[in-house]
Amino acid sequence: MGLADFFRSSPLKDRHEQAVIEQVRKLQEERRKRFRVLVALKDEETLYVVRLAARLANCPKCDIVLLYVRPVDRSGVIQIQLARKNMLEAGVELPGLRLLKQALEVLKEELNLPLDSCESKSVHTEAWGDPAGDNKVSFRCPEGREIVLKLKVAPEVASGILDQYELGPYNLIIIGEPTRWKKSGIWVLFHHVVAERVLALAPCSVLIARDSLDRKGFFIYVDGSARAANAARRAAVLAYEAGEDITLFSVAESKAERAKAEKAVEDVAGILEKLDIPVKEKRVEVGRPADKIVECGADHLLTVIPDEGRSRLYRILFGSLAFEVARKAKTSVLNVR
Repeated sequence: MGLADFFRSSPLKDRHEQAVIEQVRKLQEERRKRFRVLVALKDEETLYVVRLAARLANCPKCDIVLLYVRPVDRSGVIQIQLARKNMLEAGVELPGLRLLKQALEVLKEELNLPLDSCESKSVHTEAWGDPAGDNKVSFRCPEGREIVLKLKVAPEVASGILDQYELGPYNLIIIGEPTRWKKSGIWVLFHHVVAERVLALAPCSVLIARDSLDRKGFFIYVDGSARAANAARRAAVLAYEAGEDITLFSVAESKAERAKAEKAVEDVAGILEKLDIPVKEKRVEVGRPADKIVECGADHLLTVIPDEGRSRLYRILFGSLAFEVARKAKTSVLNVR
């Protein structure tokens, strides 16, 4: 055995790797006990996603991660000093850095964050051969809340957001609506679309955000399935914690099915009653579900659509109710998974 072979199989190296794995496992276990929100930033015009995140996660047990994904730069133009200093103090105007600072100011204003008394930590990670790599600054507030600014490098934005989920885990991803919606289909895998890919492929709940902050209330759609009832319960807890009213809604595709839709609403209302979560309104309409959801949910802060239990491949090839509603809606849409 050569010297290189010895170190490759060294017990010290094995113990170090096991220690790192155990440290990551403990960190993920700790994070699973909290409600973690990943906010994907696009530009200054979509800072409403930060205000929406603050409105929904205004609780000390909620952590918020502000993410900006920038393209890989192997030209060497970006200064390497960012890898050696806190990115907020490096004096380098990387793409997205100014936007992250603005988003942080929005959070400070919305949540009244005492960042001066928070413990801060800066981390740099090499990525994609980019001189500056990935950079983050985290703030641990006295009440336990963690606020993170993450400047991530990736070949394209959607894959960067999905890769960040793997470093989580997260309960919710919030992303602004796209400038123009595309149709679903296998091409989503090969084009640099963002909202569509995240909505189709993310393992956790996804909120397609619009500037609907002047509205109130959760408009929660149920269809009588156990999956929809569970999604409604989870969304109702979020609404209750955020101080938002709840409207339960179902659609019968014909008058003959109206009784079934009414039962779906009453069943979920009963579940929420046992949780001491009040329901402001219960509604049933007759028609095509996607069209009725879009029409009746337009005046609410957000519309909640349950996951249909389809595979990622199915969602990509054939779309979903959530995808159709998110594309047509005039308000924010939360797809609960």
